[in-house]
Amino acid sequence: MRRRPILIMLAVLITLGGYVYFSNRPEPALPDAPRPLIWSIEAENLERLSIRLASAGHQKSLAWVRREGRNWYFDTPDGPQVDMKRWGGGIPLLLSAPGAERRVADHATDEQLAAYGLNAPSMSIGLTLKQGRTVHIEVGDRTPDGLAYYIRLADAREIYTVHDAWYHVLASI
Repeated sequence: MRRRPILIMLAVLITLGGYVYFSNRPEPALPDAPRPLIWSIEAENLERLSIRLASAGHQKSLAWVRREGRNWYFDTPDGPQVDMKRWGGGIPLLLSAPGAERRVADHATDEQLAAYGLNAPSMSIGLTLKQGRTVHIEVGDRTPDGLAYYIRLADAREIYTVHDAWYHVLASI
């Protein structure tokens, strides 16, 4: 006879415990906003890419062209095929749609361009697409915290930052 009141109290206690547990759970955090893309092109549409580095008074410039479907070659007469172990197949993908760390300016002034090193960029990138369209990118100075570089499309006034690993991968190819 004593079991029935104990079972009722146990059921009430379980119900009350479940209510407290589920009503006090924190709301799930909203996902972070996606990083803005500085530009976006299909990697399959890339036909040629060039990179020019300017540092300490000297310049280094290299270019590559796609031949035979998906294979990339140095853009010289009878240029050799790129070393796929070093190239990794990811360089065109890396250049197709880089995500910005943050947007620095929407309508940069000439003074801002100079302050971010975009008047004399440390890296210039040229992308030629299948349709003949070209995209020119300028990479300026490193950010004060050393974690990113200032970047923009050459004909635009929007300035972004891109992670320094992106810059170093391209500078090393």
